[in-house]
Amino acid sequence: MSKLKTRTPSPRAAAQPPTGEPSSANRPAGRSLLSYWRDYASVAPFFALFAAFGAIPLGYALYLSTQSWDGLSDPKYVGLGQWTKLLHTPDLLTAAGNTVLIFVFGQVPVVIGALVAAAILSQKRLRFRAFYQTAFFLPQVTSVVAVTIVFQSLFADKYGFVNNILSTLGLPSQHWLTDPWMMKAVIALMVIWRGFGYFLLLFMAGISGIDPSVLEAAQIDGAGPVRVFRSITLPLLAPTMAFVTLTGAISGLQIFTEPQVLFGGTGGPNNGGLTMMLLQYEYLGGIGSSGTNQLVRPDLGFAAVIGWVIFLALVLLALLNNRLLRKSFGGR
Repeated sequence: MSKLKTRTPSPRAAAQPPTGEPSSANRPAGRSLLSYWRDYASVAPFFALFAAFGAIPLGYALYLSTQSWDGLSDPKYVGLGQWTKLLHTPDLLTAAGNTVLIFVFGQVPVVIGALVAAAILSQKRLRFRAFYQTAFFLPQVTSVVAVTIVFQSLFADKYGFVNNILSTLGLPSQHWLTDPWMMKAVIALMVIWRGFGYFLLLFMAGISGIDPSVLEAAQIDGAGPVRVFRSITLPLLAPTMAFVTLTGAISGLQIFTEPQVLFGGTGGPNNGGLTMMLLQYEYLGGIGSSGTNQLVRPDLGFAAVIGWVIFLALVLLALLNNRLLRKSFGGR
């Protein structure tokens, strides 16, 4: 029986591409990129919007921080003079301290309270869960200006509802809108009232994504509700916790509307409600921080420097937040 003979192609013939397909050496260099034009076109709107409203304004703000400009006359180059002006602006330390205190009094309690409330409302036996979610979320969609006006009426020094209640109970009235510490407390209460429902829904969404079998296994092993929450729910909520704390930090350090409306565009008596964003607004041409309804001299360059200070503080806070969460939840 004769053996079939196979012919092995030469290396040169094997290296040649199939008929009709050009080799990679002869293929035009730009063709591989052009073949993905549909993919690039689909993501182009994002990069266009980011460049128009993110990268370009950020770069212009950096350029503006080296200028002295009132917005009308020609800008004057001052180099790092605007940055050294930070050291000689007393209102800056006041605004930074007020912002940090309002952040601590407002954002920290609302995140902790929303987390605990989400764990309670996520119980299977709870009735009217949808009603509670809607009721808690309603303040988030309410106008900030309307909320501030309501709080202004509630905490007015002379005829406020809260002081009337205190007087009825035989307790002394408080100077809610004139005492520096009370002013911060009122602003923090507004932050808590508005942000509680938003953070609550985020935590409930994160809890709903946890596999129920993991929780059931822990309960079968004898773990109580507190142990399940501390050892299972919290570690698995690390991504949600990172998002909530970061967004809370951003909104907390950029608080503006509440004190601006509450105190008529100023920082209030003794600048007790002056925040970093409100200080920046004043150097953009807003009402002066002295509380006398007088305009400070507009300086867009110094306002840009204040904006950069806020931006760098948020970046550092985000890095610190990420580091603490990784350390607390085992590097998740």
